[in-house]
Amino acid sequence: PPPASQSYFDQFPDFVPDNSASFDDEFHRFASSQGLVSGSQEYRRERTKAICDELKFYYSSQLDNVAGPSHTIPELSKGSLDERSKLDIYQNMCREIGVDPRDTITDCRRELKKVLVNIIDYIDARRIRKKVEIWDWSNFNEFSKYSLQDEKRIDRNEAKADGGFL
Repeated sequence: PPPASQSYFDQFPDFVPDNSASFDDEFHRFASSQGLVSGSQEYRRERTKAICDELKFYYSSQLDNVAGPSHTIPELSKGSLDERSKLDIYQNMCREIGVDPRDTITDCRRELKKVLVNIIDYIDARRIRKKVEIWDWSNFNEFSKYSLQDEKRIDRNEAKADGGFL
């Protein structure tokens, strides 16, 4: 995993990250540079790791919303997030979409589940300062189509391998 002060993309010496690119554009560029074949299991696994690491990087404690690449986050290895770090991330995700953060992980997750937001949109909110699109429940079918696009999905099994953080 990348050091605590770096995004997922900073850990590869032969790849020069573009922090102004959307997650999807950056991952496609990264995958091409690493020879990852789109749609392969390795591609999906690596993409899911990138999503998890980017969420942790951009939503970890005390970010001041725009702290940039110099802030420090908890170590990103599997299962390394303690409960306080997880709570900080969930609270920051709540703040990102205008939901009052709660005092427990369970309560934060409950609040976040009430709102339709794609996980990639959370990352792009911090990467490229794009406003998170919050979908109305009356448009659930449209949200579902949007979220099931390859570039908006996350591999469920790989996400659960990270201590079930996502």
